[in-house]
Amino acid sequence: MKLKSIIVDDEKHGRENLAGILREYCTEVELLGEAASVEAALSLIREQPPHLVFLDIEMPRANGFQLLEHLQDFSFEVIFVTAYDNYAIKAIRFSAADYILKPINRNDLKVAVEKVAGRIREKQENHRMKQLYHNLSQPGNPRIGLPSGDRIEYVDVDKIVRCQGEGNYTHIYFEDGKHLLVAKTLVEFEDLLQEFGFVRAHKTHLVNLKHVEAFLKSGSLLNLKNGEQIPVSRRRKENVVERLKRK
Repeated sequence: MKLKSIIVDDEKHGRENLAGILREYCTEVELLGEAASVEAALSLIREQPPHLVFLDIEMPRANGFQLLEHLQDFSFEVIFVTAYDNYAIKAIRFSAADYILKPINRNDLKVAVEKVAGRIREKQENHRMKQLYHNLSQPGNPRIGLPSGDRIEYVDVDKIVRCQGEGNYTHIYFEDGKHLLVAKTLVEFEDLLQEFGFVRAHKTHLVNLKHVEAFLKSGSLLNLKNGEQIPVSRRRKENVVERLKRK
């Protein structure tokens, strides 16, 4: 997985130097952007939530620790970057946090990034286990993990309106208007979801019957509650009508 990351450092040279080392020696890091101040960092973090922040401690007006105070509750990992082996380093070491000293040693940087990557993978694995427990303990109200990009989104199955196949990919549409593209075939989703009220209406369409308002016989269409119309193929019509009656 790629570690979406942000560099926070008031010195342009410091940002450029760190970014260059990361691109050459830590290819698992994907830089989302850079910030030269706490204010700019806050804005960037809120716009593009990262997995990891490289945070300079000594900055004018507000230091790196004050950035974390502003956020209070945050889910990303932090690698502190400092030019001084001072009292702050002792505090960081006592809290078992990760830090690197300037000038940056690429081996130290690689070790710190690998440690953080391990923790992020562990968090994701813990989240998967929580979802597994949820699905085992509440089989009638399952949540499904949808891999999208470098993350997995867990959603209530009931909130999925429909799935639309496109080759080896499937578009997932939700009741709130949200949309995800997932690298799985429609056949895979049909196998997973048919026992939870989903029916294959067409070669490219899998529909959640909970979101169906009516079946239009004349055009062989499903009217959905969100206003969409989904075609029903001739060979699937009988099964769709039967499933609607049972619903």
